[in-house]
Amino acid sequence: MKPIPIRRLRFLTALLSTLLLLAGPVFAYPLLDAAPAAASTDAKTDADTDAKKDEVSITLDEVTPWVDDNGTLTVRGTISNTTKKAVEKPSLSLQMSTRKLDSESRLTSWKQGQARHRTVADLEHDGTEARKKAKKDKDADDSSESTLDTSFDDTIDPGATAEFTFRVPADDLDLSTSSPVSTWGPRGLAVQLGDDTGLRASALGFTTWYPDPEFDQTKISLLAPVTLPGHSEGGLIPSDRLDAAIAEGGSLDTIAKLLEHKELALAIDPRIIASFEAAIAEPPPADAPEETEEPDGENGEETQSPPVGAPENDDSDSSGADLEAAEKQRKRLDSWYQDFVEAAQKHTVVALPYGDPDLSALRGTKIDRLSSFAQKQREIVGDVFPDARTDIAWPVAGSATKNGLRALKKSGNSTAIISDGQQPSITGIHDDAHSQTTITDDGESTIDTLISDTKLTDMSAEAIAEDNPAGALSELVAESAVIQSEAPYRTRSLFVPLPRAAASANWEQTVEELSSAPWIAPTGVDKILDSSTEARGLLRTDSDAPHIRKRAVKSLAETRANQEDFNSVFSDRDSADIRLDRELLTCTSAAWTLGRNANICAGQAREQSENLMDSLHLRKGSSVLLVTGEKTTIPVTIVNESPAEATLRIRMKPNTPQLRAQETETVKVPAAETMRVDVPVEGLANADVPTTIEMVTADEVVLPKQESLMVRVRADWENIGTAVIGLALAVVFVIGLIKTISRGRPKIPEQQLADAMARAKTDDPEKR
Repeated sequence: MKPIPIRRLRFLTALLSTLLLLAGPVFAYPLLDAAPAAASTDAKTDADTDAKKDEVSITLDEVTPWVDDNGTLTVRGTISNTTKKAVEKPSLSLQMSTRKLDSESRLTSWKQGQARHRTVADLEHDGTEARKKAKKDKDADDSSESTLDTSFDDTIDPGATAEFTFRVPADDLDLSTSSPVSTWGPRGLAVQLGDDTGLRASALGFTTWYPDPEFDQTKISLLAPVTLPGHSEGGLIPSDRLDAAIAEGGSLDTIAKLLEHKELALAIDPRIIASFEAAIAEPPPADAPEETEEPDGENGEETQSPPVGAPENDDSDSSGADLEAAEKQRKRLDSWYQDFVEAAQKHTVVALPYGDPDLSALRGTKIDRLSSFAQKQREIVGDVFPDARTDIAWPVAGSATKNGLRALKKSGNSTAIISDGQQPSITGIHDDAHSQTTITDDGESTIDTLISDTKLTDMSAEAIAEDNPAGALSELVAESAVIQSEAPYRTRSLFVPLPRAAASANWEQTVEELSSAPWIAPTGVDKILDSSTEARGLLRTDSDAPHIRKRAVKSLAETRANQEDFNSVFSDRDSADIRLDRELLTCTSAAWTLGRNANICAGQAREQSENLMDSLHLRKGSSVLLVTGEKTTIPVTIVNESPAEATLRIRMKPNTPQLRAQETETVKVPAAETMRVDVPVEGLANADVPTTIEMVTADEVVLPKQESLMVRVRADWENIGTAVIGLALAVVFVIGLIKTISRGRPKIPEQQLADAMARAKTDDPEKR
């Protein structure tokens, strides 16, 4: 065999290399597809994001949910070209399914693939230019009144958006009116955009043909929660947050607009009522004298600092403006609240437990007592709405159990709201919402149930969550038409609760679309509960039901245990416990089962609890010089930055016996104030005595914030020095006196004595 020439070998090598390079992507795709799904999650998300940035899309802004024989189908939307290339000579059309979608399977099939459809309007025949041309052509026999208005001509530029609006009269839909009962029902809609390369984008929706058929309506009861989930100090919503909620577009403003629907039921959180009552309370008169206490020799009390939150500057103009703004806000909240109460009186009101907690998550935990406390707080709603139902429990969807329902009934609940997934229909169709279920194994004890329609409830929630809900809302209305088609000559009562969260902008549109359908009869919840019960299947337990995470519940239990003893320092301990329990309940809200933010809330509650316990503390002082044997007092300053009055006494604990100290009398320190108290002490011997100062409650609870103080006990050197000097002088005097006495009388010299005697003898006596 002849060897291959070197040139030919190099040529073959180069050829094989080129083929491998060209074939590389072909072999690479299977390898990429075989990558583990878990490892590619982030990459997939990034890819989806990049794809959205490089595609043409259609968003539906309006879809007529139902059309009668005198109506007009309107489909309005926006085309977004986020690619780097223009869409040249676009074609735009509106497609409709050729058969009615009168079952859930047909609705699903239409969404998955728009089979069997026809064009009801397009750019070529119904666009602006086509209409102008048809108008000029007098011989044209075109009686169509369908229109398509667009904001683009022949091109949709890169990065541009274009609007479109289809308007198709009922006569142009080619739908029969001769047999209303057999022809009425949902139709699928598809807006399709194409160009020379093919289909570029599409968007789906539904409309329901309603040529006034005669059958019984389906009764639907809607329940709207009135709540504002979120952590707040003391469990009350701050005034600023309430003010934002009642402003235009706010969640409570949305609730107020929903009250126009007379049959809408309201599930009111007592936290809303309590927060408004606190926010609109009349402030004390501006000219009321401040209650201050002058320093007193007996109790040593003094006020040293203004209340927490008071302005630090003395600018009267600024303070006046703040007070005026606060008063305007108070009046604004008061006005909204009074209007809300007046309007809500006309609706069925269901009182929720405080904070709308996930009661199932609390059961059997160290804070189980919060469950009964939250339910008792429903009285707050009952005080404002005397006819409110305070006996209806609302477990998180899927979380009801026999034990749980039995506990709810024991705590005074006669009815529980559960989903049809837990208590299903036995007929295979959507049955009446009012039923009963057994709560004991022997079946002897039962509780009334209000069954939520899972399909309509979930679709309502999805429509509410959409940024552009038109398509989802049209599908929701179509689903209600499918339910009506199941048994057109049987009146049924369905129950649809809205999401357990703060109301959003889409709530109003969702309630409006579902309530205005002509085959729907909006009905109050009270009317459903007054009707006879419908037999349903046995209670099913959903093992995957959402709950507040155990980690969050454990954290809340620890927070309560840490603060429970501390609360004994407050003069009104019951109110302090209520504030604590209300605050913890805000972190057990059923809303957190949707957002999974309970851990964050629990962390905020723990931080707030620590801040509260730190708000009552002692002001650190310098070391004290004390004289032995003297009974005196050492001043101690108590700082109370908490929102409530504290009752306590001061205990000073010397570390060595050279100092003796006594406890003070019990004192009351007002909220946001400071007070000085005098601790009786006595120095016994010279020493530097480290001392601990504690705050002690009436229940002998030692508060966590302690201070240390160095007390220097010394003898009275000044008096001792004076005595020593006096004693020294006395000693000197005595010594001198003794010496003087010991010397005797002074002696006269002998010569002087002799001279004196001689003079005595010679002197004349008469002269002396």
